[in-house]
Amino acid sequence: MLNNRTSNQAHSSTRDRNGPCISVTNLKKQYGKANAFTLDGISFDVEYGTVFGFLGPNGAGKTTTLKILTTLLSPTSGSVYIFGKDLIKKQSEIKRKIGVVSQNPSYEANLTVERALDLYGLLWGLHDSRVRKDKVNEILNTFDLESIRNSKNDELSIGQRRRVQLAREFIHGEDMDLLFLDEPTVGLDPSARRMLLDYIKKHVMSGLTVFFTTHIMEEAEYLCDEIAIIDNGRIIAFDTPTGLKQKYGGANKIIEITFKEVLSQSFIDLLKKIIVSSTGSRDQKDKDGNHKNYDESTSNNISKDKINTTTTSHVDIKGTNPSAVSITVNNAEEVISEILQLVSKKGMQIESISINPPSLEEVFLSIVNDENNSRNNERK
Repeated sequence: MLNNRTSNQAHSSTRDRNGPCISVTNLKKQYGKANAFTLDGISFDVEYGTVFGFLGPNGAGKTTTLKILTTLLSPTSGSVYIFGKDLIKKQSEIKRKIGVVSQNPSYEANLTVERALDLYGLLWGLHDSRVRKDKVNEILNTFDLESIRNSKNDELSIGQRRRVQLAREFIHGEDMDLLFLDEPTVGLDPSARRMLLDYIKKHVMSGLTVFFTTHIMEEAEYLCDEIAIIDNGRIIAFDTPTGLKQKYGGANKIIEITFKEVLSQSFIDLLKKIIVSSTGSRDQKDKDGNHKNYDESTSNNISKDKINTTTTSHVDIKGTNPSAVSITVNNAEEVISEILQLVSKKGMQIESISINPPSLEEVFLSIVNDENNSRNNERK
């Protein structure tokens, strides 16, 4: 059973608070009585001063959850408490303390960047013009917007508009206790993306709580203290990034090998056959326990990109490098031994070899795929 109430004390808040920042219990949402539940009884807590990652494939229920938490949508049933207050009964109080950056573009077309930020500062209660100006200058500098401060929003690139959209929410200053970020780095270049993530970390260290959705697992691993994975309206995994990899990565390891020569298709096919054999296809061994002799004449037309087995082992050709392979297996030592024998037999040379645990992205895919397979089996 999932532990959806696990707390994380990775960051200490400078504010005195009791209980979780967000507490969701048995939340359900159904669009019409004839339809299935988009959210089917999800529960989780988000602690103050942490980044909570809410991950899932498209259509899993992330956007519906976010809309409910930000008061844009009413739940069918269940309860949501934010800052210890009932979301349904205390919407106005809660909204004054939260910021929201949706994945949809939002900007004031005819306003300059500086004027738009100044207006948002006024709306959020910065009535002192000098204080507001200082805050706007700080945000312009932080988000690298100084060079376009006098440009109108409709003259900006997609990435620049996204930076302005993000910058607006930090005009809140100390009044914002909770920030919802829905895929905030879409449209940002790598430099701007890292700047944003580091800026978020800085504010979290000062007590800000962040509810964060993304499809980029590297961001989730870098930023999040805890992660919930939702699929088909249900939370199917909940833990820290490290905990997810330890719990669901199992014995799988990733072997990365770079050769000194370009790999031929026939060699790739032989490599895949050896891995299939050593990771579970025991019927391909003879009575003495030795692998059958594989050569080019017996290789099948297996896809060069990936091969899956019942033990989730596979071979990937790494990016644009025709001399490298990435292999995911649950018996790395045995597979390496087999590969070294093949390499020696072929008179090839290895430039480098490494063994690593699975990434968060691979664990995420494994969790979601296992859930889908389990659901499909139940329907049979």
